[in-house]
Amino acid sequence: MRITTDMVYNRTIFNLSRNLDRYMSVESMVSSGRRINTPSDDPIGTHHDLNYRTRLSEIEQYLSNISQGSGWMATYDSGLGDLKNLYSSAKEIALMMANDTYDDVAREAAANEVQGILDQVLQLGNADVDGRYLYSGHRTRTKPLEASANGVVYRGDRGTIELEVDVSSRINSNLIGEDIFLKQLQVLGEDADLHAGLLGTTPVADLKLGDGIDLSAGTFEIHDNNRNVTYTVDISGATTVDDIVNAINTQLGPAANLSVKISDVGASLTWEPTTGATNTVTLDTPISNLNGGSGIDLNGGRFLIRNADESISAEVDVSGASTIGDVIASINGALATSGIAGVTAGLNSDGTGLALTDTNVPPLGLVVEEVSSDYSTASDLGLTGPLEPTLEGRDLSPQPDFTIRDIGSQTVAADLGIGGTINSETVGGQLQPLLTVDTLLSSLNNKAGFDLGEIKISQGDQVAFVDLSSLAFTTVADLLNAINSCGLDITASVNDAGTGIQIVSNLTDRTLIVENNDSSRTANTLGVIGSSDMLGSLMLLVTALQNDDRELAERLVGNMDLAMNELLSSRATVGSRMIRMDTTQNRLENSRTTVTKMLSDVEDADMVTAVSDLAKQENLYKAALMASSSIMQYSLVDFLR
Repeated sequence: MRITTDMVYNRTIFNLSRNLDRYMSVESMVSSGRRINTPSDDPIGTHHDLNYRTRLSEIEQYLSNISQGSGWMATYDSGLGDLKNLYSSAKEIALMMANDTYDDVAREAAANEVQGILDQVLQLGNADVDGRYLYSGHRTRTKPLEASANGVVYRGDRGTIELEVDVSSRINSNLIGEDIFLKQLQVLGEDADLHAGLLGTTPVADLKLGDGIDLSAGTFEIHDNNRNVTYTVDISGATTVDDIVNAINTQLGPAANLSVKISDVGASLTWEPTTGATNTVTLDTPISNLNGGSGIDLNGGRFLIRNADESISAEVDVSGASTIGDVIASINGALATSGIAGVTAGLNSDGTGLALTDTNVPPLGLVVEEVSSDYSTASDLGLTGPLEPTLEGRDLSPQPDFTIRDIGSQTVAADLGIGGTINSETVGGQLQPLLTVDTLLSSLNNKAGFDLGEIKISQGDQVAFVDLSSLAFTTVADLLNAINSCGLDITASVNDAGTGIQIVSNLTDRTLIVENNDSSRTANTLGVIGSSDMLGSLMLLVTALQNDDRELAERLVGNMDLAMNELLSSRATVGSRMIRMDTTQNRLENSRTTVTKMLSDVEDADMVTAVSDLAKQENLYKAALMASSSIMQYSLVDFLR
């Protein structure tokens, strides 16, 4: 192949250009300090470079979001701390004013101080940062809390502002004012007890606050300790309290000298021991029950049975006796020991006391008397005087003595509150009837009823007055219907405990306050006075102090505690978010350092190597120029062509 001059020329120019490009590329690297100045410098490195720069840009945005969120969280934390301190001050005032040691001037000053606290709370609730309200949700340009004479209404929404702090990681950066200032701290009336009385129509299933009493077996025993008689009573078929009472009394019968009834006051059954035509005693009657429960004189415990000249005499010692049978045995034993035949002790003809009978013919002329005037054993036993030939002792009038006990593992008597020993009229344990909508108002307050009047219910900026004094109200349902139809969005119902009524607001964006509106103190009576939220509680505390209502002020102390607990909980939430932000920020800053280093490794030039390479390329380029000038020596003819 023939090599022409043009070929040599073109090849030389190509090599010179390539050397120049290499030289210029290295020179650009040295001047910029970057290994990659154009994508063509390193296509793969350029791809990594772009990814690293994208990640750095994301990190910077995340850090900016965290900085913004941290600012809001710090403001929340400070504000919630101030709110807790304000409610702590309000609690101290409520505690201090709940006694009678302060006059009207002091109470008015305290009311003004609480009003000032309320104003500060509202100010903190309406706090803003750069013109954006902190507690308004998405409506950051709308003031969240609007106060009126009757209450407070929340004007924000429930929108949450989320900040993206990393890939697929978001943090809620705002608090909703409705959840803090108007959150239901308690249900008004949830702990109210209207003390429903026990009626004959009360279902057994409603006893024990609706737990009922298991009467599936339903038997228990009643033992008459005076007569040593046991009655077994079966009430397993009872469905109402009247059924229980009737079943017990029918099975006992009048001869049992014991009956049960519904207590005149309260919610229990009452045992009524009764006395028949005679107070019968038996050999098993405890002597401690004699004489109406006074017993007999056992201090001396002795008496004499003798004739006029004391030629026949027996000293009877009953100090160790515990029953009538023991007394009779002691008398007969003493007579036998003394050799007195034909004289015996036993029960009198009426079965009400003791008797001594002399069957000797002629009678021995015996008389019963005390050992000394210091003792009263014989008279306590109703046995003083002569045997002519029989001494009929007086009625020993034993006190009632019954033992009510369950059989085996059954607990019927215990569950009904009627177990134990009965010596007199005895009121049993409380059976706690469940309050229902059908409960009669007259049965409340332990069947004494209530004198009801008017209550005031405020819901945000709306108010309603409910008059509960109507004689047409006969049941709890009537009471609830009157409250529920007052025009406010509330629900009155029987509380969960089944002991009273409660009032709940169906709107979560406004305060709820229930108070008295006349001297009847009906809201107190029904146990629904108060407020269910922290703002309403402060407003009501001002009213309580102005009206010198110490009972209400004391009740609101608990609300102040609940409010502080809620604020602590909210502050803990803020704290956890701040910790998460700080943790994420530290991680992002470390990630930024790592990515920056990786970016530097990809695009930054090694200056020592680059400078050395620049000198090398420069020398190569100069050598190429010199070599080219020697190879390509053009003549005038070459230029003319």
